[in-house]
Amino acid sequence: MYPASKHAVSSGIDGYYLTFIRYVFGALLVSAVLLVVEGKKSFQTEGNIFQLWLFGTIGFAGLNFLTFIGIGFSSAEHATIILALMPMLSIILSAMLSGTLPNIKTLLCALLALVGIVLVITNGDFNHLLASASFVGDLLLLMATCCWVIYTYYANKMIVKHNWSALRITALSSSLGVLSIITITLLASLLDFASPPSVDALITSSFDLFVLVSTALVIITWNAGIKGLGAINGILFVNLVPVISFIIGIYQGHTISYMEITGAIITIVALILNNLFMRTIKNDQ
Repeated sequence: MYPASKHAVSSGIDGYYLTFIRYVFGALLVSAVLLVVEGKKSFQTEGNIFQLWLFGTIGFAGLNFLTFIGIGFSSAEHATIILALMPMLSIILSAMLSGTLPNIKTLLCALLALVGIVLVITNGDFNHLLASASFVGDLLLLMATCCWVIYTYYANKMIVKHNWSALRITALSSSLGVLSIITITLLASLLDFASPPSVDALITSSFDLFVLVSTALVIITWNAGIKGLGAINGILFVNLVPVISFIIGIYQGHTISYMEITGAIITIVALILNNLFMRTIKNDQ
């Protein structure tokens, strides 16, 4: 997703229309799969239409608008490292909602992960940090990750509460979230914040668009994985994203500094240590 979106934005498709294209077609694709697998009855919201719309908007509109706009100022590698903060953000969200503080070991791991993220974002150079376009992009990417953490948390709660399949929650929430995506894109166009892509930009980014639309199906397996493994263990797999993205970036000829690699390693180690610690607590219970 991230290398493809960076190339598409660089080719002339702005973040608003990139989100529009990805999830209008993506939601149709997921809904078609739901229709075939579970039938028409699975499209009933059972009185949860507002919750599905709200968290679908936060997850799909929030994640994608902020990601695709932010990545225009930053890089795919930075985006994936910031995404790797998801496990820590999930723990923080759970602690906030339950009214309890995380364990001191978790807080130390969070601090270590933050050090790694800062090294990646700044590349070891803190001069003019707040004034740099890259910092603005990275901040938007962090906000995008927070949106996805909120969506994952509440989507999992709805799956458990209503005994819905991961496919059903994905199709319903993404379809209702698309209504917000369409509205925001139209408003952005009217206010001249966004403009439809040219035919040349669409042709240049055709493979990127195929990747982005098809990866919308990954949300199904994501929700199913979280349901099967639990949030703590399941969300750890997000740490593979920066590894794969860095490999793709190197293959594409991007120069990745030792400081960025060091920061990435520190972040991933911190997240794995915290995951192992949380497993120990769970086993003791």
